[in-house]
Amino acid sequence: QLGDLTDYCSPLAAGALVKTVLLFSGFVRLRGEAPPLEQQLIDAGGGLEVVTWSRLPTGSGLGTSSILAAAIIASVGAVHGVAYDKADLVHAVLLVEQMLTTGGGWQDQAGGVYPALNISFSPPSLPLTVRTEALQLPREALQRLDAHLALIYTHYPRCP
Repeated sequence: QLGDLTDYCSPLAAGALVKTVLLFSGFVRLRGEAPPLEQQLIDAGGGLEVVTWSRLPTGSGLGTSSILAAAIIASVGAVHGVAYDKADLVHAVLLVEQMLTTGGGWQDQAGGVYPALNISFSPPSLPLTVRTEALQLPREALQRLDAHLALIYTHYPRCP
């Protein structure tokens, strides 16, 4: 039922991230003259099954929701025949997080969408533009970083 999607903007609602991406992508519509969900799914080719999971809790501060949103957006886009380049995917996640009401920036998804070691920045202007450049480090420097950096989850959420 379409009513099951109306809580997409409640971040703690079951499936909120997937619901928001489906609405963002246009796979389903809630507003205007939206036909019943069953008809929308038939029109879209018969439906879509999206399965996501994470072992990290909400608020871990590790950018999980942004990176997961990027994966869902890219997957739903592929089903629709829409290929996102990396810059567009970073911006799409920002829009999804705004719809989801979690605010969000662009740092988490830029770090997850672009492979390797990069620097990303955005001038303080609208429309928002994020530029990402690969850092070219000598192999020895990369090996030293790899030997000395660790990502440690403390089990303390960033928000109580």
